[in-house]
Amino acid sequence: MQDNAEERSDTKKPRHERRKDKKQQKDQKTQKKPKGSSGFTGGFAAVRQVHAASKEHSNARSELKKAESALAEDKKVLDHRIDVTRSYAQIVSEQTKARTDAEKAKAAAERRIEVLKEEHDKLAGELEAMRSEHAEALKPFHNVMESTRGRADDTAKLLSEAKKAAKAAQTEANDAQARREQRISAANKAYDNAQARLRKLNADFEELKGRPDTDAGAIARMEQEISAEKAHLESTKADIPLVTDEAQKNVDAAQRHLWNQQQALDSAQKAAEEASTEAKRRKAEYDERYQSFQTEEATLDNDVVQREMGIRDASKDRDTAQANIEAAQKLLDEAEDIHAHPEVTKKLAESVAEKQHLVDIQKQEVSSLARSEKQLRSSTRKQRITFISLLIVIAAVILLIIWFLTH
Repeated sequence: MQDNAEERSDTKKPRHERRKDKKQQKDQKTQKKPKGSSGFTGGFAAVRQVHAASKEHSNARSELKKAESALAEDKKVLDHRIDVTRSYAQIVSEQTKARTDAEKAKAAAERRIEVLKEEHDKLAGELEAMRSEHAEALKPFHNVMESTRGRADDTAKLLSEAKKAAKAAQTEANDAQARREQRISAANKAYDNAQARLRKLNADFEELKGRPDTDAGAIARMEQEISAEKAHLESTKADIPLVTDEAQKNVDAAQRHLWNQQQALDSAQKAAEEASTEAKRRKAEYDERYQSFQTEEATLDNDVVQREMGIRDASKDRDTAQANIEAAQKLLDEAEDIHAHPEVTKKLAESVAEKQHLVDIQKQEVSSLARSEKQLRSSTRKQRITFISLLIVIAAVILLIIWFLTH
């Protein structure tokens, strides 16, 4: 029954295609029945026949796949045209309403954009004017703040210098007191030493006079030394109040200098504190006014930003509405085109039917080629195995010959 179906389908093909099919069938029969040659030649022929049959089967499957893909696409288009034809009135009604609604939404979005733009421009102008006004109002506060800060910096530098001078004066006063103590101590030490030497000289002189063999010259020299030491003692005694007075004067001078520097430091400290307090107060005034202006500007700027965001959202709504209009119009145009040209749908249906018939024939051919390839592989299996075995033996012999020649 399958052969009769193939013969009936072949009658619908052109004459040259039927001749080609008969030739292929003849070739397939020839491939299925290879000549009775044996050995190397027969095996080589069997391998070639199997390769040709496999290639023909593969090409047929590829053609079938392409034909099925094209048929599926045409069926999809045909089904869509049939659905549109059946639902034409519903599609026109729904898409006309969708287009009308989208046009209304677009118009509303455009009106909203226009209103928001007007509000945005007005608020942006007010914000710019406010910023200019605030900048002018802040100038005197800023200038005063900078001036007081400069004075505070200057007094801080003067205070730093006064601290250094007071520290140096304190060091000088301490040094003067130390030098006074050292000089008074040295003067008293010199007086004490002179007394001690004079006592020793007197004791030695008394001892010298008590000796019966004492030379008169030695006594005279001792008397001279005692007189000189007494004069030195009087001199050291007189130096003590002089040194004390002079050292005290140096200490008093250093103390007066220290007091003057302390007074200057106190004045600098007071001036620095007053200047710093004034600078802080002026800065607080400026910051308070600045923050107040910033709050006003931020409030107005927020209104401007809200309008910008509203314009952006309205623009998105407008674009969405436009896309919906275009989508609805596209569906309407398609429905009108399909409704106005039923002959295209009919022609496509005929084409689908014809392609379906050809696909069925191609499936039969693929099945036939698959059976032929399977039968050919089975019938030539022994010849192909023999051929491959001979190739292996020949290769082994060649390798052995090469090995003997090279060793």
